[in-house]
Amino acid sequence: MAKTTKTTSNENLEERGVKALESIGKSIGEINDWIYDLDADMWQERFEWYLNEFYQIAKSKTVGTSNRPTRESERIQENKETQGEESNS
Repeated sequence: MAKTTKTTSNENLEERGVKALESIGKSIGEINDWIYDLDADMWQERFEWYLNEFYQIAKSKTVGTSNRPTRESERIQENKETQGEESNS
């Protein structure tokens, strides 16, 4: 009787482990798909800007303000979808 309970317990643990691994695999697959769907060209300039900002702040060891340009001098980037919609109008 005790051996049957122990076997059932081990099978239950194995089943839960398999379900957990399947869930982890599914999550990793979804992350992989999301990364491949990113438009790298669009994000490259923004990513470089954020890395530079991080570097400038870390270099000067300031917290809060930095030598950032004001919001008014920000360039508005239009992606291909919005450009196509404006030309069709």
